[in-house]
Amino acid sequence: MDPKELQQLKASIQKARRQPVNFAYSPNKNPKEDDALLLHPRKKPKMLLLAVKKVTKNPKSMCGEVSIKSKDMTLQCIGKPPTQGLIKMMRKFLISQKLTFKIHVLDEDGETIHSDHHETEEHESEDIILNASTQEDDELTSAGATDTFEEEELQTRSTEDITEAQEEKTTAQETSDAAAKKDNQDQALREKLTAILSATAKRVGKALGDDEALDSSLKQKLEELKNSVNKLDEKATQAGVKDILELLAHHPGARKVDQKEVAVAVKELQLQRKNVETNLGSLLSSLKSHPDPRMRLIAAKGPSQALMGDASVLKGHLDVVMGDLKAWGGAPANKRDAVAKKLSSSIATLNTHMNSDNLISLLEKNPLGVSVSIKKPIADALKGLEEKIAT
Repeated sequence: MDPKELQQLKASIQKARRQPVNFAYSPNKNPKEDDALLLHPRKKPKMLLLAVKKVTKNPKSMCGEVSIKSKDMTLQCIGKPPTQGLIKMMRKFLISQKLTFKIHVLDEDGETIHSDHHETEEHESEDIILNASTQEDDELTSAGATDTFEEEELQTRSTEDITEAQEEKTTAQETSDAAAKKDNQDQALREKLTAILSATAKRVGKALGDDEALDSSLKQKLEELKNSVNKLDEKATQAGVKDILELLAHHPGARKVDQKEVAVAVKELQLQRKNVETNLGSLLSSLKSHPDPRMRLIAAKGPSQALMGDASVLKGHLDVVMGDLKAWGGAPANKRDAVAKKLSSSIATLNTHMNSDNLISLLEKNPLGVSVSIKKPIADALKGLEEKIAT
């Protein structure tokens, strides 16, 4: 380890003397490179484990919680208990960094699976003064082994490396699947909350301008609602919408629908429809003698069918508006907002059709010198109607 890494490790060890911290260890497959040992008071052991494995490229590893008292280092591991060979490798690594401890290893249930206190006092003294190579030989001798440390480790790894590699692959796949699932859930929630924000902002926009105090309160609440949506906080978003609706419903300056004004707007729409029909009647009279058969076909329909019906110039869109208007008039107060939204949608569809239909443009800009106006009078009447029903 370089001086900076060793300094960080020693600082973490000092923290472990005050309170237990999380750890992860993995021996390096390259004998010329240092092993990896990380200690941290807050990061979870599994996160530390991924970090050390990335450094060593070795599935052989252990992680959990470590506490240090004087010269005793107690490791309580999670998951599969470490092998004796892995514990020895960690001791060897610590000694190589001039960090000498008596190591005690526990499993998840707190059962002891290794303790240096089981060795003799002579070996305890030698652990402090001997170098890493001598320490390795002494440990193997005290265990009654005749092979070298590397040979023993190869024996213990032969089956365990395969198992741990498979476990690591499974864990990585599970982590990837969980992350993908969470991303999909977050995206669905974001779309839902964004739609709620858009609808609420539209209602707030209609209410602004009538009362300065109401404007200020609505803008503040709308900003809070945006923050809740950005954080994907569904509970806070719902609470924010509720606050805004209460402001709109109970504030003294909230607008009320005037039924008389709505009736006037409806009459205006009907009047403009009749005016357009009259204009078309004049045009159609001229078309009856036109040499182009297509013009005579338009004339054959007559002004009474020019605007209403699926085969009309307006393709039935005006029929839908009139039907939705009738539904709005007969809707109870608690359902009127929903019906009004449907009416606004059908009005928007009609306006879109009038602005894009080639036949309407041809009728308004006909080469016969007959003045015909369809789009503007109907659009103006629709606008006035929509303003009257808006809450």
